Amino acid sequence: MSPRAKVVLVWIPFHVGIPGNEKVDELAKLALKQVMPVHKQVIWSDLKPKVNTHLEQFWLADWDTEVNNKLHESRPNLKEKLVSVGRVNRKRETVVSRLRIGHSRTTHGYNVTRGTTTLM
Repeated sequence: MSPRAKVVLVWIPFHVGIPGNEKVDELAKLALKQVMPVHKQVIWSDLKPKVNTHLEQFWLADWDTEVNNKLHESRPNLKEKLVSVGRVNRKRETVVSRLRIGHSRTTHGYNVTRGTTTLM
């Protein structure tokens, strides 16, 4: 069944005139007016892709509103694949990422002390 399918329950008075069935029909009609919780066990592996998709959409929407920061300037569209510098280790990837966004120990020191900094 499609997740968009709509299920409608309709009361049909089938047992009219049969003793005892009127009470059953009356209770069935009353049950249709009540909201009954549906307890269905959900398997995490079925739910995980939907949760991840929802979180990704939420995160991308939030990212698109953060236009006044260096990270957004360096990579405005997160859907585009990031160009790699080849097979490098974590330290080199960190250096390349810092160069892309304009962060280094020198700029960090300047921002903290608001003065001149040395390279070493």
